[in-house]
Amino acid sequence: MNEFITKIKKLSLGGSNSYLLECAQGYILIDAGMKGAAARLSVKLKRLGVEPCEIKLIILTHGHYDHAAGLSEIRELTKAPVAIHRNEIGTDLERGLNDKNESTFLYRFIVGIFKKITPEGESGYIINPEIIIDDELGLEDFGVDARIIHTPGHTPGSISIITGDGQCVCGDSLFNIFPGSHYPIIVYDRKVLAKTYSRFEAEDCGVYYPGHGDPISKRMFIKRIATKKRFMSPNE
Repeated sequence: MNEFITKIKKLSLGGSNSYLLECAQGYILIDAGMKGAAARLSVKLKRLGVEPCEIKLIILTHGHYDHAAGLSEIRELTKAPVAIHRNEIGTDLERGLNDKNESTFLYRFIVGIFKKITPEGESGYIINPEIIIDDELGLEDFGVDARIIHTPGHTPGSISIITGDGQCVCGDSLFNIFPGSHYPIIVYDRKVLAKTYSRFEAEDCGVYYPGHGDPISKRMFIKRIATKKRFMSPNE
């Protein structure tokens, strides 16, 4: 993969990937993991030589429990404001997984199993963000050349963070846990997600950091997603 100027560090806070985005004022944390995430974050920050107060913003790519259930304790630890898209607030997403799923039959089957084994108490949390995103938000005020864009499809209010040097933290708009596929296991609207992939293609990023699994190169995005968009949006 290419060498990038903006520093992005992957963290595992339970359930999904979180990312630490370095900026002039400190750091931006992207996604908050599951309950118990604050203790894991404290350990990882100490190893990196970072104080919790250096986290100046928490961005949630969407409201699913594996990305947001640890928010309240991380917010208490860092005292950082929270940003999320308007379409994720006050919805069923704050009580767990969305009921609607237009992903593949296999992935829907897998999700059905996940719902049955969701840890007690993981669903049912309130986000209460300080920053509400409608479409796009620049992050220059936090000292980094990056912006948040609306990338719905996985959920109605899914967002991605794109840096000026062509890196994209995309939440669960892309997955990288099953061989040969980067398609999400949960899709609320296939046609909308196909449009998000067209936007990703237009942004021409060099690397994508998914909510699950390792980074995805531009070449793999084109091969496994961009060239197959027409099959993801039937009857359009």
